[in-house]
Amino acid sequence: MPVAVYDGIRRSEFMSNRLSKGMLVMVSLALMSMPISALGDKPTPPQPPPSSCTAVGYAMLSTYTASPGLNVGVFGKVTNCASGRKRLTVVMSSTSACGVETIISSNRIALGGGQTVLVSSSYAIAPDTCLGAMEVNINLYDGSTLLGGASTTLMMQ
Repeated sequence: MPVAVYDGIRRSEFMSNRLSKGMLVMVSLALMSMPISALGDKPTPPQPPPSSCTAVGYAMLSTYTASPGLNVGVFGKVTNCASGRKRLTVVMSSTSACGVETIISSNRIALGGGQTVLVSSSYAIAPDTCLGAMEVNINLYDGSTLLGGASTTLMMQ
């Protein structure tokens, strides 16, 4: 059986070279179209486990207008939307119009999976508090990690 020769190359070698180069191009294109993280060149940062879900739903006050020396109630809704139990710290604080921060309360709570609780505290406003807008915050911590928070404004008159 005669073998066809193209410029000194047999037909079978010619076809084999073409197929090899075509496959090499296809593999190269496939690798270039993949994200870097899929190639393994760059490690992906650790992701938080899906069960670490907590939230502060809102911050509310018994009144939104007060005078120095009065008491104000601070309320918030805290939810553990994870399936497991969590021990968390709820910190209520205020920042006056002059920039003075005051810790209203700091409480450690345990929440079961899916549990929502109402947190509250009574806040005796200092008699020398600056007049103007005071920010009241409710923050939720797991150790030293801030998980979330909510805030509202109290007008000091």
